[in-house]
Amino acid sequence: MVQKITFIINPVAGPHDNLKYMGVLKKSLKKSNIPFRTKVTKHKNHAAQLAQNQIKQEGNAVIVSIGGDGTFNEVASELVNSKASLGHIPRGSGNGLARMLNITGALKKVRTYLANPTIQKIDAGKIGEKYFFCTSGFGFDALIARYFEKSNKRGLKSYVFFIIKNFFRFKGVEADFELDGERFSGRFFTVTIANANQYGNNAFIAPKAEINDGYLDVTLIRPFPRWYTPLITLALFGKWLDKLPYVDTRKVKHIKINHVASTCFHRDGDADELSFPTNISVIPDAIQLLVPKQK
Repeated sequence: MVQKITFIINPVAGPHDNLKYMGVLKKSLKKSNIPFRTKVTKHKNHAAQLAQNQIKQEGNAVIVSIGGDGTFNEVASELVNSKASLGHIPRGSGNGLARMLNITGALKKVRTYLANPTIQKIDAGKIGEKYFFCTSGFGFDALIARYFEKSNKRGLKSYVFFIIKNFFRFKGVEADFELDGERFSGRFFTVTIANANQYGNNAFIAPKAEINDGYLDVTLIRPFPRWYTPLITLALFGKWLDKLPYVDTRKVKHIKINHVASTCFHRDGDADELSFPTNISVIPDAIQLLVPKQK
């Protein structure tokens, strides 16, 4: 890759020292004669601003986000239907999108990836005027995203802590919504709208999801007996959640959320708020993503 890469780095994503990582990566890229510039985020939504500014200067920019799924979301949202290309180096807590696409943060592989990537167009989910690229939804996962956002600790351990703390007292949420015109109403443990197949950490919430098939995969989990939890957990990490009772899945192009008892929502793991009614749709081939070449 000859064109200069613009790195947008979130220094506080995940449990890592991302600035130290970038320092080591810089040395590696210089040895490989890969031209680049770096920009560091200072607050929430700063990654989006930096990406927007770069595209204004260079319409076909090559941007690489360094952070988690939330950082990727901020940058990618500015690139939808543009001529710019986006790469990603996973340094977050879950890294669902990167895991699905076999993108690693290992320095030797990153150098190879950036020197000779291939372009893959991927879909996006659109919620009102906002986007998501991995997963979104309401219910238990949105509640955990809210607690995680308020915490100053990052990493898998923090997720596990909040899950255990809230799991037994969460009774589900009342919701009314439509999936391609089919209406669903009642109490749900969680409703996940997925573009990618996993939350992150290889927790496969939508095992059949494809990131470029022109559909969103919706996983509905209804309240279940707590003794059923071990099986749910095994299925989630074993990639067969869709085979279980209490779980329903759909591939759809449009979702209308009429009402949810809680406005708590998440987009790519970051907490957000819903207003009603809310329309969610898929945008096929939304961005040009740099991915490692397949061997």
